[in-house]
Amino acid sequence: MITKWIGTFCFLFAALLLSSNIGISPYGFFLFLFGHVLLSYYFWYRVKDYPMFTQNSFFILIDLWGIYRWFIA
Repeated sequence: MITKWIGTFCFLFAALLLSSNIGISPYGFFLFLFGHVLLSYYFWYRVKDYPMFTQNSFFILIDLWGIYRWFIA
C-alpha cells in the first residue's frame, strides 16, 4: 500500500513541477520515471495487475522520451 502512495506523491509533485514552468520543471520527468518504475514493479510482482503494468510501462517510455528531449537532445 505504501508503494502506491509513494508513486502517487511522485506523480503529483512531478505534475506540479512541469506545470509550473520554472527552471527545475524538467526534473519532473525524473519523478514521473521513478513513480512509474515503482508502480510497474508493484503491479507486475505484487498484485499481478498486468493492464496497469502495461500502462505504467508505456509511461516509462514517455518519461524516458521527455528526459531525452530535455536533457540530452
